[in-house]
Amino acid sequence: MLQKFTNSFFARTPISKLDWQLIDENLSQSSELDLLNGNEDQMFHCQENILNATVNHPLNLKYPLPEIYIHSFLKALINKVEKYPCEIHYQVLEKYTNLVCKNLSDIESGYRTFIIDESTSISLKENISIISDGTTGLCTWQAAFHLAEWCIANRERISGMAIIELGSGAGLVGLTCYKMCQPRFITLTDFHPKVIETLRYNLKNNEVITSRSGSLIQVQARNGNDLEADLIVASDIVYDEELIPFLVGTLVKLLQPKRNVNKLPSAIIACTERNEETLERFLSELACRSLKYVHLEHAPVVFACERNYPVRIYEIKPILS
Repeated sequence: MLQKFTNSFFARTPISKLDWQLIDENLSQSSELDLLNGNEDQMFHCQENILNATVNHPLNLKYPLPEIYIHSFLKALINKVEKYPCEIHYQVLEKYTNLVCKNLSDIESGYRTFIIDESTSISLKENISIISDGTTGLCTWQAAFHLAEWCIANRERISGMAIIELGSGAGLVGLTCYKMCQPRFITLTDFHPKVIETLRYNLKNNEVITSRSGSLIQVQARNGNDLEADLIVASDIVYDEELIPFLVGTLVKLLQPKRNVNKLPSAIIACTERNEETLERFLSELACRSLKYVHLEHAPVVFACERNYPVRIYEIKPILS
């Protein structure tokens, strides 16, 4: 009953945007039963169930969310429970009181866990701040979720492919491909040393091994334009007009046939629509460099995340002369 709430909680959905209506419904039903029975047993168990689905969940023990997030969640939960004629669960009060006594302002990072299905989840260490250590690559951006969902929906196509991801960031797309799509090989690339460090950490923390059933995954501190792949993927890398010629130049090199001229590689790029002019400049540059593109449909929603801006997904291929 609380699974969707659990998914949103571990994805660090903003507290105000969690499904509090579901919590209210559970509390209200429990309160009504207690009034009929003349005790507080149902409210006690209801609060316990909420804790077990969130802060006491095994995922939070292994991959803890930032304490400042837990603090905000417990405060909101207490406000909900106080509307009913019952005691607040002692564990709720204990955990909240312990956090109130801490200085939480200095905490900048923590985990986000994205639950894909009953047996698969991805836990990423991310910074809370959008910009940290001089880079934006230490948190997962919106287009990455759309691209990862596209990969899941097209897993049969991706299976057995050699994949390069440009600008891998915290590693959501690469880990999704690794866990869900059975590629032959994945190369994750980024530039900033702190991003590379975090990316390697996240791979290790998700129990990624260097070899599994013929599937390999590696991290490269470069743009990847001297590597070979069947499929290039990238998300939220079209944001600076000055960098577009270099980005497209990299795509041109990666999309050239290396061995089999009858099997050209392609690129799947997910772009958040923040600035229409920047996006149009990117598409224009593709045409100038003899690359063609098609607009792809979005895949079914898998990840609990905010979707504040529209995202376009393009498949890009070279124009054959």
